[in-house]
Amino acid sequence: MLKLVDLGHYIWAQRVARKISLRKLAELARLSHTEIYRLENGERKHPSPCVLKSIALALDLSYNELMKAAGYLEDSSLNEGHPQKIDCGDLSQNEIEEVEKFIEYLRYKRAKTQ
Repeated sequence: MLKLVDLGHYIWAQRVARKISLRKLAELARLSHTEIYRLENGERKHPSPCVLKSIALALDLSYNELMKAAGYLEDSSLNEGHPQKIDCGDLSQNEIEEVEKFIEYLRYKRAKTQ
């Protein structure tokens, strides 16, 4: 299984294998090229499931594999019978970023209580 530190390299390798530029991937995924750059270089550690879904669709990758690479899923069997219900296709980039910030806040809040 891929580890979180491998997520950026995994995305980069998939993009390069498909001969897609960073900017083209950003366009296809409806993300900023800066966001893609930060993900690939490991500067962005915890992308939201919505961001990962956008990238998976743009690269024609398995969403579950990308979720595992990001550390959200341990095993694909965990998701059987419980499909992901996150659909951010109708959200703007600003709205997606707000959701990401909220997710980061929830993680921070949980970490403080543990």
